[in-house]
Amino acid sequence: MTDAHRLRTDLSLRASGVLSLTTAVIAIHTLARLHPQTGPLAFLLAAIDFLCASAGTMLVVVGGHIHDPVSISARWQRAAR
Repeated sequence: MTDAHRLRTDLSLRASGVLSLTTAVIAIHTLARLHPQTGPLAFLLAAIDFLCASAGTMLVVVGGHIHDPVSISARWQRAAR
């Protein structure tokens, strides 16, 4: 991968994280306006908020390093048969 491609991937992942956080904020405001109501719409908005906020925060913080390999200890590796 070239440096320009890596930078473009990193910036696009972080931008999609910001977009996801924006979606979470919109869901929170919509849920706050429905304050006295409970029902399927409130639970759907809460689920959208949780998922978008979690994924958005992870993408903004980690960015392009989400694709970095991770070493796994010998204890958790697959056993030879």
